[in-house]
Amino acid sequence: MSTRVIILLFVFISAPHAIAAQEAMHVSGYVYADLDQNGKRSPGDPGIPGVMVSNQQDVVLTDENGHYVLPARDEMIIFITKPPEYDFHLNYHNNPRFYYIHRPDGSPELDFPGIEPTGPLPGSVDFGLIPSEIKETFPAVIFGDPQTTNHTELSWYRDAFVGEFYRENADFIIALGDIMNDNLSLYGRYNEIMSTAQTPVINVFGNHDMNYDAGGNRYARETFKSYYGPTYYSFEEGNVHFVVLDNIDYLGYDDEGRRSYVGNIGETQLAWLENNLRFVDRDKLIVLMAHIPLYAPGRDSTASLRTGDRKELFTLLEDFDNVLFLGGHVHSISHTFMGHEFGRSNPNPVHQLLVAAASGSWWGGPYCKNGIPVSTQRDGSPKGYHLFSFHVNSFSEQLKPSGLDAGYQIRIESPGGDVTVECLEDLEIRANVFNSSEHSEVYFRLNGGEWVSMERDELSLSGHFINMLEEYPEEFGSLQPIRTSNIWAAPLHLPLQPGPHRIDIRTRDMYGQEFRQTKVIEVRGL
Repeated sequence: MSTRVIILLFVFISAPHAIAAQEAMHVSGYVYADLDQNGKRSPGDPGIPGVMVSNQQDVVLTDENGHYVLPARDEMIIFITKPPEYDFHLNYHNNPRFYYIHRPDGSPELDFPGIEPTGPLPGSVDFGLIPSEIKETFPAVIFGDPQTTNHTELSWYRDAFVGEFYRENADFIIALGDIMNDNLSLYGRYNEIMSTAQTPVINVFGNHDMNYDAGGNRYARETFKSYYGPTYYSFEEGNVHFVVLDNIDYLGYDDEGRRSYVGNIGETQLAWLENNLRFVDRDKLIVLMAHIPLYAPGRDSTASLRTGDRKELFTLLEDFDNVLFLGGHVHSISHTFMGHEFGRSNPNPVHQLLVAAASGSWWGGPYCKNGIPVSTQRDGSPKGYHLFSFHVNSFSEQLKPSGLDAGYQIRIESPGGDVTVECLEDLEIRANVFNSSEHSEVYFRLNGGEWVSMERDELSLSGHFINMLEEYPEEFGSLQPIRTSNIWAAPLHLPLQPGPHRIDIRTRDMYGQEFRQTKVIEVRGL
């Protein structure tokens, strides 16, 4: 068993004495402006009023002096919600310092180390924030599922993504779960790699980040918490209220010895969220971030692929008109607008975006020239990340395929490069518009002619990915294609003479961004 991790207490403790939680039955402290940014409260550092502080269920606001009091229990994490006019303190690995773990007895013995005993509660649990300006516009890099199993895959993640992340100059880098692929011993190296960032790194909890030997939900997050703190919390930037959620409900091993989990938020977390949202302005953009989707297109009957208590979540969000949910887990890209048919009474649907997986199809497929597997996702889209631009309470985003030009947003999947005259009658143009939605417009033209609209082929398969599986069966293993709504199709009615022909595809997405792709085919005579 590896050496146990000594947890960093991401908090500033000012009082010299300690009070046991059993005696005090409460925790108290201050949230203050760290004017000299030295990581501790200095004379002259003022308290910050109106900051949310939570014990993972109750939420209170600091008073005019920055002081708070909350109920206490032996196993809890105290954390704050960063206001938009302040920045986080960061630890060495660029993870935000906004929490204090209170675990007097530490974690139970597990295969991967968890939390060391913290002892009794300090007399004052204080949090420092760095004064900043409220940003009207800011960028963020968001992706899912790095899902590295070993050091080789972690090196692929480093080489394929980390340098690109930094070139985006984002205010946040956010990984939506499955940071690891069951091998939690890699967290240390992953954190070292991400320590080269110049911006906060937010890591969301995923089903492959669990302590499986915990036997159930209660202690399934011990290693993750030892590095990153609470698995649900909120923070604000600009006019955006970000909410990190933990929607993994671990059931332990089933009768056949298989690990079992379902998507679920749970009563305690929903109670915290209800308390949290009471203090949030209704005109803010709410961005929910979790690993498992709220809704799994085409596979929503599978309990491990969707969130079972999403209706309860929607009830809490009824007064908010502008809600975005970001998820991962399915290793494909999709947009869903969840309105009345999903149990939402507010006339404005919740926009769910399931983002690209950094690992693509679990680091499968043939090697590219850079020595990294192509790892095309099962919907035929490339592995990558999304670059968001938040402006006031709105946003736009764009898929950035790893190692490819930012403008590469379309693959013309058919027809192929060579077409015989006898096949022309049934010829269809099919394009995979990787990050499209029901609000996208897609057109094609032949040889510089008139633009013709294409139709979205709901829940179809990517022919490109099917061909890859047939050509590289050993490199992809047992992977199967999954259905996607990002395939756009149109029949080719025009007669084509033998020789080369140019196909242009253009798309305009829901944000007004336009992209094009071109392919040349050749028609051969009989």
